Amino acid sequence: MLTGFPILSTLIWLPIVGGLLVLFAGRNNPTLAKWLSLFTVGLTFILSIPLWTEFDSTTASMQFVENVPWIPMFNVNYHLGIDGLSMPLILLTTFTQVLVIVSAWDVIKERVEQYMGAFLIM
Repeated sequence: MLTGFPILSTLIWLPIVGGLLVLFAGRNNPTLAKWLSLFTVGLTFILSIPLWTEFDSTTASMQFVENVPWIPMFNVNYHLGIDGLSMPLILLTTFTQVLVIVSAWDVIKERVEQYMGAFLIM
């Protein structure tokens, strides 16, 4: 199912792009900032579930590997992959993001877009 799709890059960059969107679109509209944040972390969590279902725990090699030349002159690559230890941590992190946004929903009352945006970018 995930063959050729850069799922790890998506899981990394989606919250960052969502955080920037929340910072700019959520200005003077805390409700929009909250909903954009929830949508972003919800989508990130949903995208992490196929990693769990398609992960082969019988092999010790890296899985879902992405390797793209970044600075070829210096032989620097953008290289991502998942091993057996990082797989549950990815799922835990994406689920914790949802919990943080939901728990901050009524608690954060001032500068909501800054809180939500900074959390997503972090």
